[in-house]
Amino acid sequence: MLPFPLLSDPRGELIRSLGLWDEEEGVAVPSILVVDRSGEIRYLYTGGDFADRPGDEEVFATLDGMGREIERTTGGPELRVTAEAARDSVRPEKQPMSMEELLVYYRGVFRTTVALKKRFGGWGRPGREALREVSRYQAMVQRYREALAETVELKKGGEA
Repeated sequence: MLPFPLLSDPRGELIRSLGLWDEEEGVAVPSILVVDRSGEIRYLYTGGDFADRPGDEEVFATLDGMGREIERTTGGPELRVTAEAARDSVRPEKQPMSMEELLVYYRGVFRTTVALKKRFGGWGRPGREALREVSRYQAMVQRYREALAETVELKKGGEA
């Protein structure tokens, strides 16, 4: 239901060319890119860790600023990588999670943030700072869970 196509880079070719590959971990550095049709990078956010993400508003403001350069899409995604090619990814030993498995995973992540917030309460100023950071991460996880649950429901509706 996104109003723009998503780019998949299962073999990490683009990420490596941009210097966003973590050799030690064998994964991409947490990053969000907005690439226009000509291949020009219009937005690049590189996070310090897997939980370091920009707010949705920041990314959508970049997309809005591109105006008509984005072809708004509806329906199915533009397929550029087949499922077979995606399986032959940079980490073929890691099987992708199903959307239903991701829902369970994000439920666990959210519960972990709840537990962490309870611990930070008595830590004084450092605890308040940690609490703010965990709250920000918790809100992101909640948005992911809601979007994923909606996607699962849409998928179920399409199979009926």
